Amino acid sequence: MSGHELLQARFNALLNTITDTVLIIDAADKVAVCGGGSEWVKQAPLQGRALAEIFSEELTLLLTNLCKETRLQGRVAETEIQITPQCAPLLKEYGYNSTHWYRIHCSKQDKEVVCVLADVTLRRQLEHKVSHQSQRDPLTGAYNRRALVPVLNQAVAQAQRYEFPCSLLLVDIDGFTGLNEQYGWDSGDQVLQQLVAAIHKMKRTADFLARIGDDRFALYLPETNRDQSLAVGRRVLKLVDEMELPTASGDIRFRVSIGTATLAGVEDGAEQLIKRANENLLIAKQSGGSRVEGDEL
Repeated sequence: MSGHELLQARFNALLNTITDTVLIIDAADKVAVCGGGSEWVKQAPLQGRALAEIFSEELTLLLTNLCKETRLQGRVAETEIQITPQCAPLLKEYGYNSTHWYRIHCSKQDKEVVCVLADVTLRRQLEHKVSHQSQRDPLTGAYNRRALVPVLNQAVAQAQRYEFPCSLLLVDIDGFTGLNEQYGWDSGDQVLQQLVAAIHKMKRTADFLARIGDDRFALYLPETNRDQSLAVGRRVLKLVDEMELPTASGDIRFRVSIGTATLAGVEDGAEQLIKRANENLLIAKQSGGSRVEGDEL
């Protein structure tokens, strides 16, 4: 066995032992060598194929630009990409039937580029799960304040751009501390859960509900003017008025106060919307509670 053949044998043995996928791309953007642990690499006839024969136009452009950058700058290039079965039709024919995320590490070797694809799908899924959980209130399942702020900023900016109305409701449970003291914290938790479940049933798909305090919730209403927001507030009051939560300590009935605010024009903004909704909520509570107050005409 010649020195070159021995080197090639060792290289092939190395490819067979690693779990990452390795594609060596030549100067014509064709796969010169492939190997690694991915089943689609073992099954699909990739060697000698142009990237354009394997991947979609968009993904081919991304990969060829990455190779070009590596060749020109002579340094390692890295990125993360999502490969779906739809954007890899050749791989799909040979069993690639689910979406995966890959971290691609490219390095230059003479005129060729060595691309190592590490499957980071599980990490991505975990990050998504953690991000999802960090934006949700664990007790009620509603979004939290951290999730509300960017959504509200973006939605208000869009409403201003297209001159759409939008409104914000703040819903606060009257006497929630006393309710907890009388019936217990577990019953208080059930009240919060029941309120969120009821609002979810009545709200539109585009509406955004978030828990922003112990007993306070925000409901963003796109394409909703002042009168419509007050009508939604009255619906929430009626909804709560019809609720009854049976417990070992007795049936719980509760009330809420609601403050609404409606976008007033291009000089208005998300912060002002929250501020006015808070002010109107305070008026509702100081007026005896179990009522809705909105912006003055």
